[in-house]
Amino acid sequence: MIERLPSQSRKAFNYEAQIAKIEEEIERYQKLKLGLYENFIGGVIDKSEYFEFRNSYTKIIEGKQDALLRVKKEMKQTVTTGTTERNWVTLFKQYENVEELNRRVLMSLVDRILIHENHAIEIVFKYRDEYQQTLEYILGYADELDIAV
Repeated sequence: MIERLPSQSRKAFNYEAQIAKIEEEIERYQKLKLGLYENFIGGVIDKSEYFEFRNSYTKIIEGKQDALLRVKKEMKQTVTTGTTERNWVTLFKQYENVEELNRRVLMSLVDRILIHENHAIEIVFKYRDEYQQTLEYILGYADELDIAV
């Protein structure tokens, strides 16, 4: 579907909006992290919860900062080279019909695998934010032109 979009639309993946959204998320988690100490001093949370939340927020912020750097790098690359194809789209195409899970696929597409106390497994994919934004963009574009997705 991305390839079928007009060239102008492919270029308009609106990096500025993505950057603004990520920066807002970083700011939100930084405020939450700053508020933790007040909650700890006020007795709302105990010491272990304070450190648990602080570490969690720190990891989230670092992940968002990495995503921000990736988007800025892609924007710069697109502006300087005129490329419209995104790195993650190329990876998705490369592993489009994977029949066997191997180390290369995991390293390319999976950020981390979490195993919870109840033995539930959660797979956190790389490029999940970019994928979601692109999907929303495509669905909006498909609605405008009445294209079946």
